[in-house]
Amino acid sequence: MSVVGSTLVRMVTISCSCGSVCDSRRNPLRGLDVAERLRLVEAAFSAHDGFLTLELDAAWHPGSDEPGPACVVLVDLDELDACAGLDEDEARRLRAALRGTRVAGRALPSPVLVDGTWFRVAPAQGYVPHVTYVVHDEAGTVLEVDEPLVERDLLAELVDEFGRQGRDGLVRLDAVAARRSLAGALDALRARPEVAVA
Repeated sequence: MSVVGSTLVRMVTISCSCGSVCDSRRNPLRGLDVAERLRLVEAAFSAHDGFLTLELDAAWHPGSDEPGPACVVLVDLDELDACAGLDEDEARRLRAALRGTRVAGRALPSPVLVDGTWFRVAPAQGYVPHVTYVVHDEAGTVLEVDEPLVERDLLAELVDEFGRQGRDGLVRLDAVAARRSLAGALDALRARPEVAVA
C-alpha cells in the first residue's frame, strides 16, 4: 500500500511467466463497473476462496524487460482489491461471485465428504490452467495430483473409485497418476484393473 496525498492506495502483485514480478502497480480493476468485473470473474484465470487471478495483456508486463511471445502476465487480487471503488451492494455481488472456484472460466465442483474423507479440487499454482486434486482424511493426504483442466469430472470419478477400492485403492491410484496423469490412471484402471496395483 502507499499513500498519495491523504488517499490510501492499495497496490497489487503482477507477475509474468518469464520471472518478472512487480508489486507496486495500480489495481487494473479501478474504474470498471460491477458488470465488467463480474464478467472478468466469470472468465478468470482462477478464482478461489475470495482470491482472484486475472490474465492481463502485455501492456501490464512487470519490470523493465519487454514481454516475449510466450509471456503470461497475471495479477493476483483479494476481495478488497476486486471490490475497490464499488458501493456496498455492488461489492456484495462481487464477493458472492468470488465464493465459487473457477479455472479458465470454468466452475469447479464443490468439495465432497464421504465417510470422513474429503475430495477437493482447486486451482494449481503456475501460469497454465491446471488444477490440483486432493483427497485427505484424518490420517493425512491420500492423493494429490496436479492435472491439466479437462472436461471430465475427475472429482466425481475419484469419489466413485473410493466407493469401489477404498482408501488403499486411491493410494495406489496416486502412484500410477504420478506416471500417467490422473485421467490416464483412471482410464487404465477401468481398462485393466491390475494397473491400480502396478
